[in-house]
Amino acid sequence: MATTLSQQMAVAIAPKFMAAASAIGSSIIIFLVTVRGNQKKHGTYQRLVLGMSICDFFASVAWFLTTWPIPEGTPGVYGAVGNTNTCSAQAFFAQFSLSTVWYNASLALYYVLVIVKGWKNEEIVKVEPLLHGHAIAWGLGTGIASLSLTLFNQVGWDCWISAAPLGCQESWNSPDGTTTCERGDNGSLYQWAFYYAPLWFVIVLTSGLMYWVYITVRKQQKRMARYIPASVVAAAKSTKSAQVQNSVASQKDYKRIAAQAAAYVGAFLVTWLFPTIFQIVIVSTNIFPFALLFLTAFFVPMQGFLNLIVFIRPKYIKYRTNNLDQFFLVAWFRMLGQELRGDKGELIRTRNSSGGSGGRFS
Repeated sequence: MATTLSQQMAVAIAPKFMAAASAIGSSIIIFLVTVRGNQKKHGTYQRLVLGMSICDFFASVAWFLTTWPIPEGTPGVYGAVGNTNTCSAQAFFAQFSLSTVWYNASLALYYVLVIVKGWKNEEIVKVEPLLHGHAIAWGLGTGIASLSLTLFNQVGWDCWISAAPLGCQESWNSPDGTTTCERGDNGSLYQWAFYYAPLWFVIVLTSGLMYWVYITVRKQQKRMARYIPASVVAAAKSTKSAQVQNSVASQKDYKRIAAQAAAYVGAFLVTWLFPTIFQIVIVSTNIFPFALLFLTAFFVPMQGFLNLIVFIRPKYIKYRTNNLDQFFLVAWFRMLGQELRGDKGELIRTRNSSGGSGGRFS
């Protein structure tokens, strides 16, 4: 835990930078989908990313506050100027990060339905309400339950599910079943029931679903290579054979979609890598290493920022292909500015004419 003043300042200040970037990233996605997006082309993919970004925005803003909402005078906390009500409010909105977690599972399932099962849009739309409702229910339901059980209290660098004061005797771990906790008795158990167990389940689930997608795409590639050799593909391009060219184009689409799916899962796993390691260390050793606490506080608010990178990745690739002379960061920000302005004309400093961006996954 943070024991020195410098450590307390570090965990109170450092997460604000990534939380701010995450909130901005989610806000940009919301803007691009709702304002700049082609409403006629909006499908389940865009709406799932929109729902995930809204939930992440709530959580990122809550995490940006870090220690400010913690009750003033709480020992060992730098910058605490709040009270019990502000602490509970912060934790309630931060709990929507669990909805973001489940939206990752919804996206992974969506990609399975598209790539593995070959579902069409009209089929996916029928199950879409379940993909949204299930994700939102987890964050909202556990948030309301935690409020009623007074589980939202100070825990490290912010307010979340915890017994208060920290280190009090919880009744589940007491020989006679009594507690010294003033609020949130058995908070450590509820942390698992209301967050870590669902989180780790989703990590395993999404990893398994993405492996299923990978295996499917690999089988399709091998099948295509077996029945349509490279020489035939080359001949088809010269003779403009529609059937073979369509097969090649379809295979490229599957690979592109699978890469986008893997990128979302990668962003999810990066976000939760250090929090997972931190929790494993706590459970196995009952030690709270400050380094892991700091990395957890820094990485947890990250997903909205990473989601933005993944969301605009297809358009960046198209822009970058036609602007190879630009430094990649310059190209990324110029492309993003173009998307925010709604530019649909010629790309800046293109070498070749650019095709319009659209489709289900762009």
